[in-house]
Amino acid sequence: MSMKRFLSRSSARKTSTSSTGKNDDVQPQAGSSSSFTADLAPMVSNQSGESHDSIKELRPMFNQRSDGQSVNSSQYDMMHLNLNPTILNSTKMASSTKGSTIQDSVFSSRQSYSTNQSSYRSDVSAKRKLDFAPSQPLQILNILEENEHQNLEDLIRDNLKQLSQDLSYVVNQFNNSTINLSTAVINTIDCLKKFIVFIEKAKVHEPSNTDFSFTAYNSSSVRKILKIYLHMYDNLLRDEVYIKLKLLLVKNFNDFAMVLNHADLDQQTGTNPGEVAKPKNYAIGTNRQSLLPHEDVLIKIMDRISQSTLSMKEQNGAFIAPITRGISKDLNILCLYFGYPDPKEYHYNLIQGLQGLYEEIHIILMKDQIELASSKEESIPIPPPPAQKFKLPFRVPTEGEQIPMSMSLSIEKATRTSGTVGGYIYPIIDLEKQPHLKSYANAKFAVSCGHVCLDSEDPENYPNVSSPSSVLISLYKDALTQQYHKSLHNNAKDSKAAFGAMLQQLESMFPLKKISPDEVRNLPKTRFGQIIWGERTLLTVGENEEVNQVSGVVEKKLSDLAIIKLNKNLKCDCNYLGDDVPFNEYDPALMFDNLYVKKVLDLKRYAPKVVRTDIHDVDSEISNYDSTVNNNYYGLETFKMGATTKYTRGCLNGIKIVYWMDGQINSLEFVVSLETTFASGGDSGSWLLTKLEDGSGLGVLGMLHSYDGQVKQFGLFTPMSEILERLETVTGIKWSVL
Repeated sequence: MSMKRFLSRSSARKTSTSSTGKNDDVQPQAGSSSSFTADLAPMVSNQSGESHDSIKELRPMFNQRSDGQSVNSSQYDMMHLNLNPTILNSTKMASSTKGSTIQDSVFSSRQSYSTNQSSYRSDVSAKRKLDFAPSQPLQILNILEENEHQNLEDLIRDNLKQLSQDLSYVVNQFNNSTINLSTAVINTIDCLKKFIVFIEKAKVHEPSNTDFSFTAYNSSSVRKILKIYLHMYDNLLRDEVYIKLKLLLVKNFNDFAMVLNHADLDQQTGTNPGEVAKPKNYAIGTNRQSLLPHEDVLIKIMDRISQSTLSMKEQNGAFIAPITRGISKDLNILCLYFGYPDPKEYHYNLIQGLQGLYEEIHIILMKDQIELASSKEESIPIPPPPAQKFKLPFRVPTEGEQIPMSMSLSIEKATRTSGTVGGYIYPIIDLEKQPHLKSYANAKFAVSCGHVCLDSEDPENYPNVSSPSSVLISLYKDALTQQYHKSLHNNAKDSKAAFGAMLQQLESMFPLKKISPDEVRNLPKTRFGQIIWGERTLLTVGENEEVNQVSGVVEKKLSDLAIIKLNKNLKCDCNYLGDDVPFNEYDPALMFDNLYVKKVLDLKRYAPKVVRTDIHDVDSEISNYDSTVNNNYYGLETFKMGATTKYTRGCLNGIKIVYWMDGQINSLEFVVSLETTFASGGDSGSWLLTKLEDGSGLGVLGMLHSYDGQVKQFGLFTPMSEILERLETVTGIKWSVL
């Protein structure tokens, strides 16, 4: 740390702009003292000679005096700033170097001097034992520039920087075991309270100058403060014993966010007025007006991890999700979300060690894992007491009308695995050039996930498909039968009659059909279709096994598809959400034309480039991040209609997730939930949709196939553009959505 920190800065010199953050921490212009001063906080430094200050830029600190010259004691008012115990007495100052024109300063433009006494380790001092203790690390006071003409915004910026330094000092004290965790949290709360009081007093003095807003996107100090808060909330205070401290910290941090002119915090977080906003996850790109620093760094980190060739073994389903985390769309920072099915103490220690790598990237460890989004429930919830109208717990197409999207689906003989019909596609066939495909010219096909529809016992088999799911039909029938027998046992005539009528209606809608020589099941009257092709495998990205220029290995992607040829008796002319579900209750815009899919959004896979080291213009050349690729879609709000969780919303994340599954590393696009749950078992195959900005209708992003099994806030999907490209590669003809 520079020795300039010992001095009060010259009022005639302009200060430089700090380079520690983006659009932040700009020092005010010099002037006389201000009415708003910040508390002085000591900062620890164990280094000397970090900078060689020019003698022309500094005033003399100590004046040499000749014999007999009297000196006013007020000339040494700055001596109280000396916190180094090795500088004890006045010693003869070394003369300045050749070329210096000022003889009164201890500073030189060409040399730096040790702070040790001149007799230290001399022949004389070596003969006697030193009578003082070893010196302590040099303590430096961070003195902010004072200016009475400084406006309120600049004043707050300076105090935000001071607050971030104070909080960092508190965390360092805890890491060094100087204080315990409770004391660290209380000290953090006290620092936040002092800042709030300062801002409130400053607003009283300048009530007309309150048009400011500090966010994580325009202030590096806010990002550093936010990281410390999230580190305490997510990692240090994770045990239940600290619940009161955690709630107290949350309340005071919300107050801190409010004084930064985040008056719409309730609206941004979706909380009720007066309710505190707790940290939650956001997709990278949620704030589409601006980007966070180090996003390109995070992209390269995730790319290197996903293409690692190192031999490793990890818990099945473990993952790393690059997201943003905070309390609102303006107050969030980059975050690496580590999920482990069974986190050990080793993992927590590893996360603690990674915290210090970046000042503005948060790291969190949770008990979570990636699972397939196919239903494997062994029972279905028991229905509530019967109402006047019989309503099934799953969607059923109306006979003779357009079959909707997002219905439940399974193969006819399935007993546990169930999924969702995503949507409908068709092949683009030119009969003049491809007359042998005439039978497929007017055929319609449904798309779902391979792990839902493929027969694991007989992979070569092409099973028949049931929609609604035969699994859900059987589970619902078992639940009704159980309630019917319970009514018989309790001699409840009304319940017996009601459940009996529901069973009869279920039998009429889904009659028993023979699926094998010795097995019958309740199935829809009209068969939905038959599997004609499917796969679940890793494919090479690009043509001719192109090598990733950063990792040096061939990149692969997951293909989890099943193509179902629809029954000709079913009416299927378009991808329609249906009118049996009141979608306008979820989003008022989901009516009329906005219930139809009209476009496929092309998500390009990110391909990193090698960083050149022989360049001169760093800012324009060194970044390997192409902002034009997918940039318009990062943070895009999307929704899906699944057979299990129904309508849920999320945002497209700007960086792919990396996870360990079936003995290898996988990397995929994913969505971060805007609510508590995005997907669950039984939602596999559902399409991710979004409202088109350039017209009416919906656009399809991709098809869901996996989710994180514990928190259920991440939805992993395959882009629809890649699905259509894969079908073209396999069949040799182009495909499109209806």
